[in-house]
Parts: sequence; C-alpha cells; structure tokens
Amino acid sequence: MEGTPVSATSSDPTSADGPPNDGLKVTRRSFLIGAGAGAAGAAVLGGAAVVATRAQSPQVTTTTTTSPALGPLPATMRRVSLDVDGVQHTVLVDNRESLWETMNFQLGLHNSNLGCDRAECGACAVLVDGKAVNGCTVLSARLGRGQKITTVAGLATGTGVAGLHPVQRAYWLDGGFQCGICTRGFIMSTVALLRAVPKPTTAQIKDGLAGNICRCGEYAKVFKAVNTAGAEMRGEKVTYLAKPVTVLATPPAAAPPTIAGTSKTFDFATPLSTIEEFDPFAEELRKVSGILGVSGNERSVTIRWDPARFTEAQLRDVLAGLRRAVK
Repeated sequence: MEGTPVSATSSDPTSADGPPNDGLKVTRRSFLIGAGAGAAGAAVLGGAAVVATRAQSPQVTTTTTTSPALGPLPATMRRVSLDVDGVQHTVLVDNRESLWETMNFQLGLHNSNLGCDRAECGACAVLVDGKAVNGCTVLSARLGRGQKITTVAGLATGTGVAGLHPVQRAYWLDGGFQCGICTRGFIMSTVALLRAVPKPTTAQIKDGLAGNICRCGEYAKVFKAVNTAGAEMRGEKVTYLAKPVTVLATPPAAAPPTIAGTSKTFDFATPLSTIEEFDPFAEELRKVSGILGVSGNERSVTIRWDPARFTEAQLRDVLAGLRRAVK
C-alpha cells in the first residue's frame, strides 16, 4: 500500500530508520577468529595438512610438520626455525600459537609445565637469550630469528645428581619443591637470576622469582635452594639439607646386626599444624639414645625403640618432654 514504510529484515545490513545490524559489527576478537577460519578449509603445505574449522565455537586446529615446506603460506601461518636447547626445529606455526603449544604438541618436548595458561604462575617459564619468559604467552612466530631457547632439559651436563646443573641439584637436595608443578619454572627463573646477580639478597630473590607461584608454599626451601645454588656457582663449598646418595661400585662390608626393637604407632594428642613440623620433631627424637627409627605424619608417629633401654611408659614421657604428647 502506498505510504506504508518498508520494515528492515534480518538480512538487511541496516534499516531505513534504525542503527546498523549488531550482527554485522566487527570486533577485534571476531576479526582474529575470522582471519584464522578464512585461511582455507583444508590446505596441503609440503605434506602438512592445515585444517581450519568453524562450528558452534570458532576453533582452529593445525597439524604441521617439522620439515620445511615449499610454496606460499596462508597469512595466518609462519614457517620458523626454533633453537631449543641447541637443536634446530623447523616448524609451521599459527601466528597465535604459543611456544608452549609448539614445543608440546608439535615437537613433543615436554620440558615445561602448563599452570595457569595466562602468564600468572610462571610454571611454564623457559629462557630466551638468557631471560626468563612465560612459554604460555610468548608467540612461536616471534622466536624464529635466531633466539636461543633453553628449557630445564638443556641445563644438565651429565647423568645422575652429579650431572645436574647447580640450580637443579640445589632444588633436588634442598627440597625446593613439593608437588612439582611449579618447579621447572622456578628453576629456570633462578638460573636467569643467578646469571644476572651471582650473590642475590633476600629482596633480590623475591624480586627475581616474583613471577613464579608455588601453591604448596615451599618458599623457605626454594630460597634455601637459590642461596645454595648461588654459592656453588661462585665456587664456594656448600652443604645441602639432604645428602647425595652415593652408589658404591662394590658392596659395603657387612653391617653389625641391628636390634629388632619394639615398634608402635602413636596418635598425637594434638595434631601438628602442618606436615613440615614433623621432620624437626623426628630429628630431635632420633637423638634420644635407644630410639631406632621414627616415621609418621602430622597426625601420628611410628617409633621403633630398644626395649632394653626404656619401656613404653618411659617413651611416652620422652614424647611429652618434646612437647608432643601422644594418646
């Protein structure tokens, strides 16, 4: 009918009187996703299939090869040569692919742990030209210009404890770890710190390791490991919290017969606050003549003692004297 306005349908980019259709707005995120999805549905590059799919949630899946490919590349891809622990790896990477993704999914190098995946915890830290960076955020496409990438696997110089890098050895023998998820990142940040500051103060250690988080809370032993490693790298004599295990070439002489002793597990009247309190207590108990063995946790202690030295009642008195009374 003449004079009746024509309403805009969903297929029209704009209406006669209204604002542009919101579905056609281009955001930075949609542009990046579109660029990746438009890189060809399936292309074969020198034997490497590059597949881009866009379903319910946009996603790009790539499978690449470590051998150089010939021919043009999509705008979203780069061919780079990565120097990882002294070994050259030529790979095809998406422009948005992180170093951690390339090392794990393409090169099969599981030399760093993925923690937060947003550069907050430092578990994936590696060294690039001697500086600690987060492998989860640094892009592989930017590391193909001759940079030297070092992971925890490239530090050791030999086998066994003696072949470890001083930082690795200190973390191992000083117990600077618990669950181990963060340990590789801490080691790499420590290596970078000690190369820059051979004898750091406590404040400098805090600053140098500020990008690393230990959710188990092993910071006291982490700091001890840093100081021990620094002393060894400076050529000083060091003492570890745990002594290295020496493998003997020949069997040792027969040890004198041991006392069988009496063994019993006791529950603490008041459990320890944390498991870390158990070791100092056990060390004091072992100093008591007649104590043959101590093990346990924050809730109980198992003791083996010489019945010829004292009775169970006397042992309970000993525990009470150490302020660890048992039920």
